[in-house]
Amino acid sequence: MPESYKIIASVGEDDLRHLQKKDVKEIDVIEVRLDLFSRNYIQKEMKKKLKALGLPVLFTYRRAEDSSVRSYVKLFHEDVEGILKDFNDNANYLDIELNREDTIFKNYENLNYRIIYSYHSFKKSILANEMTNFINKAKPVKKKNPIFKFAITPEDIEETADFLNDIKLLSKSNTMIGICMGELGLISRVFGDKFNSSFTYMTLGEPKAPGQISVDTFKKLRADLFKGPSLTKEPKED
Repeated sequence: MPESYKIIASVGEDDLRHLQKKDVKEIDVIEVRLDLFSRNYIQKEMKKKLKALGLPVLFTYRRAEDSSVRSYVKLFHEDVEGILKDFNDNANYLDIELNREDTIFKNYENLNYRIIYSYHSFKKSILANEMTNFINKAKPVKKKNPIFKFAITPEDIEETADFLNDIKLLSKSNTMIGICMGELGLISRVFGDKFNSSFTYMTLGEPKAPGQISVDTFKKLRADLFKGPSLTKEPKED
């Protein structure tokens, strides 16, 4: 099990504008969903606000077809180049999509960010051998070991359990994040560390993905249910 189960809180422009330091005291990392910001805010206001909050930052950009929420505007590398330089440190993170050939984060492998390689499916789950193939094809990075995030949509509770136990199996050789979206995925968001998922994603405003919950809800469920029965199974062998 990971030494610590870290909370990533996803924010858009409206969320970030109103955040104060007291609002993020339970948060480990702020995920800045760049697709939910205007160019003007990114280039003129974002740096000052993020520096004031004083937390590690994860920069993520989702295209419209890869997101469940509506984006502000289509962005290009030159729109985010400045903010990436401002936070180019190995305490911060970049999200690079495993199932896309292109990214607006150019030459990311030469930057100092820790990389979260991510895969998302809003329609189905993914098998362990498919995850392994994505992991093996990921571009090597020179800095800290990358993190591999898989976010899927299970059909039923059995598929949820199979996916999470595959995450646990793969965590023997990789740093993993496993998220099940939708109502069936609550256990993956609240008790993902039971399956060796190293991070969970919360919201500080409106949900940025199906099934995403608030930090307050996360804390309450952890307190109420932590002593409940285990849902882990023996890991499957390849």
